[in-house]
Amino acid sequence: MLFTDPLYTSFHNEEWGVLVHDDRKLFELLVLSEALAELSWPTILNKDLFRKLFVNFDGASVANFTEKKILSLKANGSILLSEQKLRAVVENARQMLKTPKSEVMSNDMMQRGFCCVGPTVYSFMQVAGIVNDHLLACFRYKECNNNIRKDFNAKIGDTEKLAKSLENAYLSHI
Repeated sequence: MLFTDPLYTSFHNEEWGVLVHDDRKLFELLVLSEALAELSWPTILNKDLFRKLFVNFDGASVANFTEKKILSLKANGSILLSEQKLRAVVENARQMLKTPKSEVMSNDMMQRGFCCVGPTVYSFMQVAGIVNDHLLACFRYKECNNNIRKDFNAKIGDTEKLAKSLENAYLSHI
């Protein structure tokens, strides 16, 4: 059972569902999620295998994988994923490099009818706390990260209350 696997338990307790802003970590989670279609969590969570294969989840390095590199990985058996999945990871790395979050958010907002929200929407993302661009040495960096955690924990509390309410309503009808 997955819950008895120490890697899975650690992943669940420390990483799964935690808000992520770091592009490298987002790329890592995307790669691992893609792998789930072909592998089990215990295999996937042995991240050392994936770290070696995908250059420590460096999207820029993976985006530069050549056809020769892809084929060599497949040929020498050092890959756990199918060639199709490997190619998807490489293409997704390329897409991440050419679509900054601000452009994606801007396009989405314009499609929803917002006006004057071009790629400079990044400043909105900063001021709204969607990205934390305070310097690590700035007192606000840690404070902003803590605020994100508090907000996240409050939402978890609301969800737990709703779940308990639904459970009680269900049990009262049995």
